[in-house]
Amino acid sequence: MAVANSSTEQPIAILSVADALEALKRPKGSFEEWFDCVGIFANLHRWEEMQIAAHRALESSTNRPLKPMLLKEAATRYAAGSLRDFKSQEEFRGNCERSSTELQQFGSRIGTENPKLISYLEALIKTLDEILLLLAENSPYALTSIASKLRKRLGRPDLAITVATVAIKKDKECHAAYTTRGAANSELERYEAALADFLYAEGDKKIKSRNYAIAGHTKLLIRQSSFKPALDIGWQIINSGSRSKSILYLLAEAAKGAGDEERFKWLVKEAEKLPEVEQGSGEVLLMRQSIKVLIENKQFSMAEKLLNEFAMIASVHKYKSLQKDLIEAKRTATLIK
Repeated sequence: MAVANSSTEQPIAILSVADALEALKRPKGSFEEWFDCVGIFANLHRWEEMQIAAHRALESSTNRPLKPMLLKEAATRYAAGSLRDFKSQEEFRGNCERSSTELQQFGSRIGTENPKLISYLEALIKTLDEILLLLAENSPYALTSIASKLRKRLGRPDLAITVATVAIKKDKECHAAYTTRGAANSELERYEAALADFLYAEGDKKIKSRNYAIAGHTKLLIRQSSFKPALDIGWQIINSGSRSKSILYLLAEAAKGAGDEERFKWLVKEAEKLPEVEQGSGEVLLMRQSIKVLIENKQFSMAEKLLNEFAMIASVHKYKSLQKDLIEAKRTATLIK
């Protein structure tokens, strides 16, 4: 994206890692410039540079009519980058405490100028506080919860793997830790390690815990474009009696990818049985979520194919929103090549 830099009045095109590193040398810039840098550094797991770029993005966001999701992502990336690798529990504790302090100090400098950003920062501080409390407990399940928060809320799958591994060392039968570590390995494209974790976790005797592992295995296969195997494996959750919205979304995406219209139509009917889904809206809901999952997993050609189908059944607003998400995701993927 080419943007105007307030210090030079010249547009800066952030098209590569070199461009992003060069942009960091400049004292001023726009939110869009820094946000592009954040995306590049995040995808390459260059955490320190990501933190700097996210910090500058947040500083430039004051009094700007930015989308809440952009602010939220920038704040999350800032918090994620502020955490460091660690070699001991005490070092990890210190990293979390320092990160929390940095977020509080940044929030105090902003004051009341950006209430939405303050709200996001407070939520991140709360997450760090929760991690510190769980760290004091230090049980395998507490550590697994920490690993999950690191991955889901703070975007640090690398640290999640470290913590989940400690949980497994404490209790080799802590299946939830294997599922959490498998999800983190999958996000880092360590597919063989992820598969091994999910397969072990699927041996859990507890149905709910086993279903989480099967769902993770299903997502892993989708990420690898193995839609038919993903649908077959994920269908075990349906056979167990589960009809949650999240699993219906996941299987709908796999069914569409596999070209299995019969099972997709069945999933639509099941979705419309849920109290929060209006009659007649199940197909739109599942198609929309299918496309979002495909975009998330960088399955762009399939996402584009489904988007054309989606245009026939959804409103123009919903279609254009997904189309914009797809274009942005493809652009970001091109930037990091």
